[in-house]
Formats: sequence, C-alpha cells, structure tokens
Amino acid sequence: MIFFDLDETLFDFKAAEYLAVNDFFKQCVEQSNQHADDFYQLWCEVGKTHFDRFLRGERTFEQQKIERIQELFHRSGLQISDVHAQEYFQIYLNRFEDNWKAFDDVIPTLTALSNHRLGIITNGDSAQQRQKLEKIGIMDYFQVIVAAGDIGISKPNIEIFEYACHLAEENPADCYYVGDNMDSDIIPCEKIKMRGIWLNRKNENKSHTRSIKRLNELQSQL
Repeated sequence: MIFFDLDETLFDFKAAEYLAVNDFFKQCVEQSNQHADDFYQLWCEVGKTHFDRFLRGERTFEQQKIERIQELFHRSGLQISDVHAQEYFQIYLNRFEDNWKAFDDVIPTLTALSNHRLGIITNGDSAQQRQKLEKIGIMDYFQVIVAAGDIGISKPNIEIFEYACHLAEENPADCYYVGDNMDSDIIPCEKIKMRGIWLNRKNENKSHTRSIKRLNELQSQL
C-alpha cells in the first residue's frame, strides 16, 4: 500500500495560504504600518505556534484559530474578542478555500497508480483535511484516510503511522509513505519499517535513499 502526506505533497498549501494572507492583509490590516511580506512572515510564525498547540492536544482546532488571530492583532497593539477573532479568521478561511488546488503532477500520478491501494496520513483537523481532498478532486483515489484530528496523535509520533497500517490491515514493511518533510514524514515512518519516499519539491540540499523531486517520478521508487 502507498500512503501519502497531504499538505505540500498533494495539496499546494503554501500557495493557497500566501494568496489568502495577502487578501486578508489588504482587507483587514493594510491601514497599519506593516508591510505585506512582513505580515505574511508573522502570520506563518504565529500560525505554526498555535497549530502546533492543536497537534499536541493543548487546544481544539477552533481555539487555535481564535488565538492565532488574537496574537496577530496583539502584536499590533490591538485587543480583539473571541467573536471578532472568529470573524476575522473566517475572512481568511474563505479566501484560503477559494485557492485550494492540487499540484499539477498529482492527478496523473494517482491515476497511474490505479493498481495499488492508496492512503493518506496527514496532520490537521479531520473535517478540513477531508474537505481539501474533496475540493481538489482526489478523495476517491484513497481507501484509507487518517488525520491527526481523528485519533489525537500527530506526526512525527510513530503511532499515527502504526494506526494507519493497522486500519489498512497492512504490514508496515509492505507499505510506502510519500511525504515532503524529512523530519515529520520520512524519519518517523521508517522507524516502523515503512519505506519512506521523500518528495523534495523544494530541491533542498539533503539526501535520502529514496527521493524524488516531482510526484510523477514516484513509480521509479516502487
């Protein structure tokens, strides 16, 4: 069985985020003294901090949305209520969802793998991750989908990989895992004997026994 990461492996998360944050900046923040690029960097920094708290089980998915917006405004010297933070996050979320798309090599690759069982192992909220799969048109390719929000365990914890293999009724040693992040995808999956395939879309200066730069190179590693 071949499992895939979702964000930045199949789904172009950073492109959607960048466009949505820029629109949010123009609509809600541009009157401040911040520069758009600086705001985007701050958004990423604050977002990672609060999303990591969700992954650790310290906050619900909804709480981390509210708190990241409140911190963003607090950095500008403004205090906003939970209700207003929710409203602001929804403005961002609408634009984020408008820009959801798969990388251009995804559907051809998944189609070419029709003789394999396919699955997803992803961090994130269960409902949102499945919504992404539906909206970018690839949900039906996968027989098994496991999101961190389903089980309260997130990568790089090896238990999420073990859970997915158990759910699929597959021996980990008979499974591949394709992901873009060496630390949270490849290293942990290989600890349970899955065969990690590193998708190096960013052409990072690292090496791995099984690595590809585009998804359409995947079959050469199977």
